[in-house]
Amino acid sequence: MNRTQTPDDSRAATQLALAGSLLVFLVCATLPYTWLIEHFGYDDILREPTAVILRNFHAGGAPLVLAWFAFAMSALLFIPVARGFQRLLATYGESDRGTSILAVASATAQAIGLLRWTLVVPALAAAYSDPLSSIATQDATAVVFDAVHRYGGMVIGEMVGQLLLAGWTALVAAQLWRTRAVPRPLAAIGMLTLPFWLLGQTELLHGVIPSVPSIEAIPLAFMAWEAWLAAMAISLLADAWHSRAHA
Repeated sequence: MNRTQTPDDSRAATQLALAGSLLVFLVCATLPYTWLIEHFGYDDILREPTAVILRNFHAGGAPLVLAWFAFAMSALLFIPVARGFQRLLATYGESDRGTSILAVASATAQAIGLLRWTLVVPALAAAYSDPLSSIATQDATAVVFDAVHRYGGMVIGEMVGQLLLAGWTALVAAQLWRTRAVPRPLAAIGMLTLPFWLLGQTELLHGVIPSVPSIEAIPLAFMAWEAWLAAMAISLLADAWHSRAHA
């Protein structure tokens, strides 16, 4: 005869589901990101002249386009992660307070920004790298690329997407601290990633306001943030196992 499920059982199941979605998200985001670093020099290559970016992109061929597509799709996997945190916090009586909206908006913005490398840049890179293209065609292509890169990538994907993600991180870290859904020091680490997100925006502003110092902090922000999520996955797994072992 099956015993009746207790609130602790329900919470343990929620913890396991969230830990699983965290691990899937981290793996799916890290694999294409690492591939892009090794084969495309991301994200240092974005600071190179347009000609270098487009020629290197064209040389990367289909594997590079597919890597960008995988990276863009991995951003959307953050949505079930955010929903998992919402369900976990609900077991502690904590309301959503708009955190899920921030997560969905951030994931969508970042996916849209990254998809420019899959749906727009390939044609631009091919036109620029074509030996038959005139100087005028290359110049026009470079102007289009710069516009798409700045608006699709820097505005939508990076500034909007990353600031929304920082907002989600701040709210969820505060809720985790308040409810003790994870150890408080672990919740506090999420807060410590926030300055890196904000400092990283200076690099975007530097391009239009040269007097603003450029601080390349976004890669550090992402690495610290992903390490925080990985640590939470481990903590949730351990807590769920402990609860079930002593049930």
